[in-house]
Amino acid sequence: MCHDPGMPPAGSRITRQLAALSVVALLSGCGGDAEARWAEEPVGSALLPDFAPVPPSDIHTKQIDGAWTVEFSSTLVNVGEGDFHATADKQLDDSWVLTQDIEYDGGGAEHVTTDAQAVWGGDGHEHWHVERYVVYHLFALDEAGKVTGPARTDHKVGFCIYDFERAEVDLGSDEPTYDRKGCGEEDSTHLVMGLSPGWADHYNWDLPGQSIEIDGLADGDYRIFAVADEGTVFREETTENNETWVDFTLSSDPQGNRYALLGDVGPSPA
Repeated sequence: MCHDPGMPPAGSRITRQLAALSVVALLSGCGGDAEARWAEEPVGSALLPDFAPVPPSDIHTKQIDGAWTVEFSSTLVNVGEGDFHATADKQLDDSWVLTQDIEYDGGGAEHVTTDAQAVWGGDGHEHWHVERYVVYHLFALDEAGKVTGPARTDHKVGFCIYDFERAEVDLGSDEPTYDRKGCGEEDSTHLVMGLSPGWADHYNWDLPGQSIEIDGLADGDYRIFAVADEGTVFREETTENNETWVDFTLSSDPQGNRYALLGDVGPSPA
């Protein structure tokens, strides 16, 4: 994050008051020409992002303190024409207002206040996250391969959204625009997160929250759904590709160890 030496220290009461007074100043004053385009009045048509999750991968089981979980890696791709660009500003009461900034093809941007929440990820991530940006639900499959019974859901706090790696789609620039610095530090009062067209936000299976509890589940066939923006708090081109899945078979050996054998997978971003 940048800091103007002429401004009060980040996190001070004066800084928060200035932040609350002018969204435009925050958007344009920190990144020069790169951020100025988000501060101009919108002209033309909106260039929207489009969230498309990759089927969960690296499926395996793990026992922690006697409890079994299924762990997995997750990836979300932006396959839209426009950036996903979000800014968050801390208010005087320490709550956050998170805004989606939507670029237009004739220049400028629209700033849409959302119901999304910024949450602190102090579990080894040590930066701010967008809460429940993607969720994962585990269901049993019946003999016909249909989802049945109640869901079990992951407990992931949220996502620091940035251009982690190029996706396997023919779209966008070869150079990243957003990095993890935009997710800030604990005393940050302004955040900028984003995902460029053709770029992926990836979380490896061994990071906190990349798991679902499976204690008490019988051996059998299961499906994990990955659902992007389940609460529809962001604007995008379409929601028809916001869901994908992976199947696996859960088994146990005589010693009580549990195993996951990968099965079919759902659609990938295209």
